[in-house]
Amino acid sequence: MITNQLLTAGAARLGFSASAGGRVTSLELCSSKGSGLPRRVLRPFPAGVEPAQLLRWPKGGIYPLVPYSNRVRDGVLLFQGKRYELAAHPDALPHTLHGHAHRMPWETISLTPSQVTMRYSHKGGADWPWAFSATLKVELEPSRAIFCLNLRNEAQTPMPGGIGLHPYFEHQVDDNIEFDAPIDWAVTTDYLAALPDAHSAGPTADSLPPGEVTLYRSGWRGLCVIHRSNGDRIEMRGDPAFSHFVLHRPADAAHLCAEPVSHVADGFNLFARGCADTGTVILEPGDELKGSVVISMS
Repeated sequence: MITNQLLTAGAARLGFSASAGGRVTSLELCSSKGSGLPRRVLRPFPAGVEPAQLLRWPKGGIYPLVPYSNRVRDGVLLFQGKRYELAAHPDALPHTLHGHAHRMPWETISLTPSQVTMRYSHKGGADWPWAFSATLKVELEPSRAIFCLNLRNEAQTPMPGGIGLHPYFEHQVDDNIEFDAPIDWAVTTDYLAALPDAHSAGPTADSLPPGEVTLYRSGWRGLCVIHRSNGDRIEMRGDPAFSHFVLHRPADAAHLCAEPVSHVADGFNLFARGCADTGTVILEPGDELKGSVVISMS
């Protein structure tokens, strides 16, 4: 059964559920000016979700992406001359999607009124052949939340690794989105990455066009600003581990996914085929990949 707990810092509130894939379920922050009531930053995770439903993407909160983000083409991973068959995701057939840790129960290993650390351990299997562990530390302050995600190779052989965060921000169609990630990867009809366009994309600082929008970018400068039509200004800052950026807004504009990630979609296979700048990291036994993201209200 999914249980929800709460962090507090002044009037700020952050809900989380270790049993729901190490997920943040809600976030309300105060202005950095220290005035006013807390404002909703994330679309809340739906109430009443059962564990079996985590596979079908309840839309809300933030979930960690480990041991990779986005898709692996056809559920086949090519790595160091070997071929690994992975379990495909039913909503992305025949591809995989976002690893599996987001739908597995995590454990809470430390908890204070304003801080939590959750951990997941995987022994290897159909979803991912290598053993790994992951931790997500979340710290809440009145005007910001700090997320530290860590992936460790617990296997006896090297593995490719990736990390990311998948937030569902509150969104209105006339919100302005500002970010700078100059390398624009073409997105196929089934949401894989093709080779990047020859011409770099300039900074984005505007409202999104009507309908669905999906962007795969790399060279992310580490800042995304959401200028909301209600006057709120949300900043998301990521450290250099998150060199790639995914932006997805569904056709109904019900939410905005602005995802700091370490590699491009199907990056491991693109890397195996000799493509540069995929963000692929090879973790030797005992190696770790870690990164931090800060979401703030100003």
